[in-house]
Amino acid sequence: MKSSLLSPFLCAALLVANPCSWMCTAAPLAPPPVRGEAAVLITVTASIEAMVPEKREVTLKGPLGNVVTFTVDRKVTRLNEFKVGDFVRADYYVSIAAEIRRPAPDEEKNPIVELAAAGKAPPGTSPAAGSLRRFKVVTTIEGLDRPTQTATIKGPLGNYWMVRVANPSVLTQFRIGETAVVTCTEALAISLEKAEKKTAK
Repeated sequence: MKSSLLSPFLCAALLVANPCSWMCTAAPLAPPPVRGEAAVLITVTASIEAMVPEKREVTLKGPLGNVVTFTVDRKVTRLNEFKVGDFVRADYYVSIAAEIRRPAPDEEKNPIVELAAAGKAPPGTSPAAGSLRRFKVVTTIEGLDRPTQTATIKGPLGNYWMVRVANPSVLTQFRIGETAVVTCTEALAISLEKAEKKTAK
């Protein structure tokens, strides 16, 4: 499934449900891997806000100030040709959040935990060893997009994620600025290319 963002990053949701705040009354589900049927392919055109080349991490910032951080697939070559400030077009997978709820006191003391079991990357991709990192994170909700069932969240280290929520009713239970814990898999970019920035007439 592919979704084209009119305003980069769907200013409404992070890493398929963010480590921000949302409440789920049902028992927590086991975090799903990032498979084709459990992920959404999104296209964005924005500027590079930050890069961590050794980790293949890129953060993009849209014209409305929305940001998202993702890992770039190893099939994308010449990553070293990109730099902060470049205007680019990217296609990336956003996974489905396994869990979104209000954080417990002990989770607030340890806001980010990398889980032992890695998520599987979508078919045809080759990120580090064919897997992606999975996290349980306490974050702040920066955006909610109910029509697309996505959320943008900000983690304790300042990273932004976008996530798709399996249960859309969850998006009605929280507000921007609230805190929540989410179990999710990092986003994966399968393409990254330079684009021409359109100037307003």
